[in-house]
Amino acid sequence: MRVFASISPWLPLLKDHLVSFVVLEEKAAELYHISLLEKPAAAHRPREAVLGIWKDGKSVEPLHNHLIRNGFRKRSLAASDFAGTSRGYFREDMGNIRFVCPQIRPSQKPSSRGLSALPDKRAAFLLESPHSVDVPYLGQNYEVLIPQVGRFILDKGLGLKAGRFLNSEKIYESSQGLLMILDLLVSHSELEEEALDDFLEIRPPALVKEFLQLLKQQGPGSVLWDSAQQLYLERYPGSKIVTLTKWYWDFLKELSRVVEQQKNPPA
Repeated sequence: MRVFASISPWLPLLKDHLVSFVVLEEKAAELYHISLLEKPAAAHRPREAVLGIWKDGKSVEPLHNHLIRNGFRKRSLAASDFAGTSRGYFREDMGNIRFVCPQIRPSQKPSSRGLSALPDKRAAFLLESPHSVDVPYLGQNYEVLIPQVGRFILDKGLGLKAGRFLNSEKIYESSQGLLMILDLLVSHSELEEEALDDFLEIRPPALVKEFLQLLKQQGPGSVLWDSAQQLYLERYPGSKIVTLTKWYWDFLKELSRVVEQQKNPPA
């Protein structure tokens, strides 16, 4: 049976705009599985596509107009986001599509004209030097952009922050990020190797060191690890805790090696 990513039904609709954005979050994780690893992705992915664009507002108004012409409507933000602006676009049969763009100013708000996108300080990092993957769907191939796998993993790793001042919602959000790391790397040594190679090129190197420290803090026995481990075992019922624990200690060694190599590059 041929397996398609849940981003696939979006592709015919967006085919004239694919070079304008980079697929992020869960849909990117699916594409690592299906296009790079050539393996099915786990089921029950969310009905939301998160897409990164280099600019928002009037400069990408054609994409906004295209979505509106095809039956999408703007969906309001939740109270915790920017009040009075738009969160994204929604169509009943397709779900939600949300755009993020690089945050240039600390107080930057989404544009009120053209394409609505949320400014995100992580976006510039994820949009730098994206990879192109080929996604077949209904007899056609679509070229889709996704982040470098090392940048994707590092972005999730830098979000592994939990403490007594974080509420359960934030802890769950961080555990979802750790779940994506486990999902992509635990059983896929080739993807892990690619991510480690990417880490060597990431600047500033302090980002990789910060990831290493956070991973040490959020290992087996931590609230985040236990939460992500439970989610992983629910997604892959045949998996064993010992496999996850072994991966953690092996990956910690490899990540430490990368940090040392960044401090003392080969002559």
